[in-house]
Amino acid sequence: MKGFSILIFLLFIGSGICFAQEAVEDTPNTDSTTIPQEEEVLAPPEEDALVPSEEDDSSLDDDPYIEDEEFIYKMNQKGDQFIKIGLMVDIPLRPSVGQLKIGGSGTLGYMFFLNSNLAIGGDASFAYMTTLGDNIFTCIPLMAKVMYQFTLGKFEFPITLGIGGAFENYIGDMYFGLIIKPELGVFYRHSPDWSFGANVGWNLLPQWTKDSSYFGVIMDAGITARYHF
Repeated sequence: MKGFSILIFLLFIGSGICFAQEAVEDTPNTDSTTIPQEEEVLAPPEEDALVPSEEDDSSLDDDPYIEDEEFIYKMNQKGDQFIKIGLMVDIPLRPSVGQLKIGGSGTLGYMFFLNSNLAIGGDASFAYMTTLGDNIFTCIPLMAKVMYQFTLGKFEFPITLGIGGAFENYIGDMYFGLIIKPELGVFYRHSPDWSFGANVGWNLLPQWTKDSSYFGVIMDAGITARYHF
């Protein structure tokens, strides 16, 4: 009977220990250490969000820093300049070749563009011719000029009108008078800095003296080189 009582006591103690272990395992962990959570995965943006709406486009139009500019290249711009040097053959029309022989002249000039077509400037020339009697006639024109030039591809077509004064010398007689010169030309723009071409002009030389008046006409034609800057 005593042994049976001891067996009951041992079973009671064993069942109590098992119950205590189950209670410990079921007790929630109150430790302050937090378990890191998984990072939230962001869903990719919808395709519509990547495409700007019409309202966004209108806001770009209102931006003062965004301008829709169209650049147009022109052969010449306002402020462009050139220096020219030319060599011409002078053909007297009045007096005729029967009185004056065919001569030659050289010109040095400068032009400044007011816009892409219109330019102003001037030039100085020196012309030399002889008469049938081997006398020498010289003319030194100094002229202010206005030029209108239109272009076609790399070709330039200047139309020029000059007016000024000319020093004329013949057999020791000096005369300073008016000179008017209309002129036409055609040039090829070889590079941004250089153009080469030909030109023809008519030197109109009216002369007035106390006893008489005379109107001389000398045509010149030649080649010219122009340096643009």
